[in-house]
Amino acid sequence: MFVEAGCFKGGSTAKFSSVAKSLNRKLVVFDSFEGIPENDEEHKKSIFGYSIKNWFHKGSFSGDLDEVKHNVATYGDISACSFVKGWFDNTLPDLDIDIAGAYIDVDLASSTRTCIKYFYPRLLPGGFLVSQDGDFPLVIEVFNDDNFWANEVGCKKPKIHGLNKSKILIVYKKE
Repeated sequence: MFVEAGCFKGGSTAKFSSVAKSLNRKLVVFDSFEGIPENDEEHKKSIFGYSIKNWFHKGSFSGDLDEVKHNVATYGDISACSFVKGWFDNTLPDLDIDIAGAYIDVDLASSTRTCIKYFYPRLLPGGFLVSQDGDFPLVIEVFNDDNFWANEVGCKKPKIHGLNKSKILIVYKKE
């Protein structure tokens, strides 16, 4: 399966659903459908210098589940999708699927941490995890934290393509 965490209005979900369908795979979409949760993360500037100071307050980037489904049905292939509504801390711990690829666009360091913790161990050999938040310093800290990888993910930190250079971060599962 492919998984997506954080879908906003469903634009990327529509594209991913078409790819999943063409590869005869399923796409599981995880989102609160209520926007970003309450948090105390102090984001200031991206690595490219633009301000992200007031972007991540509770409710930001909210796309209602019906709106997302409508957009995917209109622009993608909803038959390839299943949707899991809820906060990542509640929906990911019991995850029991094999993942070919994971795409996370969750903005917060805390949400990124949760997604990596539960998605990466489920990745199949040769699978990949992609983050769209690689330009946010607090997210970079999560990806670059050796102790997090060892103690919470359960492995040595893998090579992270794009780290400190790109908005897109890619991690491949070798084992």
